[in-house]
Amino acid sequence: MNDTGTIAANAPSVAALNALRSIQTFEDKLRGTADAMAYAASVGITTSADMGAFLPPGLADIQDSFTFDGLATADPFRMYDAFMALHRENKMTMRLRIFFLSMDTRPDVPMLKQRMHNIFQDLGDGMLKVSGIGEFATQWPLFGPATMPANYETALQLIAKEGWAFQQHSLSPAEDQLTASTFEKVNAVTPIQDLRWSIAHAPRIDQATLNRFKAMGAGIAIHPFEYLAGTAGSGPPVRMILDSGIHAGAGSDSAQISTLDPWLMIYYMVTGKNAAGVLINDKQQITRAEALRLYTADNGWFLREENQLGSIEVGKLGDLVALSDDYFDTAKVPDEAIKKLKSVLTVVDGKVVYNELR
Repeated sequence: MNDTGTIAANAPSVAALNALRSIQTFEDKLRGTADAMAYAASVGITTSADMGAFLPPGLADIQDSFTFDGLATADPFRMYDAFMALHRENKMTMRLRIFFLSMDTRPDVPMLKQRMHNIFQDLGDGMLKVSGIGEFATQWPLFGPATMPANYETALQLIAKEGWAFQQHSLSPAEDQLTASTFEKVNAVTPIQDLRWSIAHAPRIDQATLNRFKAMGAGIAIHPFEYLAGTAGSGPPVRMILDSGIHAGAGSDSAQISTLDPWLMIYYMVTGKNAAGVLINDKQQITRAEALRLYTADNGWFLREENQLGSIEVGKLGDLVALSDDYFDTAKVPDEAIKKLKSVLTVVDGKVVYNELR
């Protein structure tokens, strides 16, 4: 930690996190999990899709999987224990949808196979449920050229055969094309039209590759974290994605990469401006209504819950948020004020989980 009280990125931050984890009790985890859900409710988040974490070095029973010691690293066998405990006590204040992350290096993808063969698809209830595989199914070229992992097609063929939803991390055109090519090979054997497959982030996807995903019935999970540190041309090309007609939804890729606050991401999609107020995504802006729909009704598709989540309709789950101001009134909420919106009342499953007036 320096004189300003901040901790430098990368190794210093990881060291600080690991030091805290070494003294963390299960009671600490319960409190921290409850606090995180309370914050989510305060900004209007009622459902979160969790895409797992990297496997820590030295962990037992991971069968030669790729490991990485970073801020987004956690024990995959224990990382949901606090959520499970709170769920048993009926103390969940946010819906959680779990995607299992695997980073197998072996040709027979044992971790992935065991995950799928030892848990039922969609296991859980409206508050806590298993939803799919992602954001990785095998090791992935995180820090170098996008080259095909030798076991990647094997993994995806298995996921499709078993009928699971899948989402793949993708940050570059090369990764987009690598994934599209593998999806196409899998689709030729097992059609993925109804499996809810997608790529996440896609900051620089081009029209041709976008069309390839659309033709298979795949989707795009838009995560505009470029709001925080993006420069001109950072993307994602939100306008192009929406105009293509592909299945699309939005999130923030929080919390190690970005902020959980949806209003900062919505501000970016509407204005094309980053946190410094600099226009970096011109000609890719979308309307306020489109941005809100990406964050709500459109996200249910990825979870196979479009008939349950995302809008207030008869027969859907009872979630709603009353905002601090009128998002659709540009006189009351000019563009810059979008960033300051928050919830004053959040209801999940018909229960008040946040009330600013209490």
